[in-house]
Amino acid sequence: MKFLCIFIALFLFNACSFENHKKSTKIGEVATEISAKNLLGDKIKLNDDKNSLKVLVFFQNGCSSCLKELPYLDKFAQNYPDKISVYAINSANDIQTIQSLAKKFDFKNVEILKDDLKITQDRYAIFATPTTIIIKDGIIKDRILGETPWENLKSKLISLL
Repeated sequence: MKFLCIFIALFLFNACSFENHKKSTKIGEVATEISAKNLLGDKIKLNDDKNSLKVLVFFQNGCSSCLKELPYLDKFAQNYPDKISVYAINSANDIQTIQSLAKKFDFKNVEILKDDLKITQDRYAIFATPTTIIIKDGIIKDRILGETPWENLKSKLISLL
């Protein structure tokens, strides 16, 4: 009986926790904090970033669609340094592969992050790459699964600036 009570309590706790994370990935909901580190090993928090518009791009090496939009976002963010922050989050590859990609592309306005434990990936319910999450003032404004034409993404971002 004691085991059954503990099992039910844990089940309910997990169900509530899952529902909270699930809600935080919906458009119009408050964005969940990320759990990722930059390439220097520093933990990055969205709440520490003062820019009101944030773009999270979940990517992986070998995904040409993933890597296609990052250079456009890098140039776009260069024009709005005090308004937009772009984070490219990788959960799939090892740190050496990610560092090699960072060196190859030499982004100036895209911060590449490693999500070692896939915590951010799970919090945002990422099941495919690329997935782009647009956050304005802490609220999820859009969630784009797969490749999207740059002009469409650019229009969305401009409308939120």
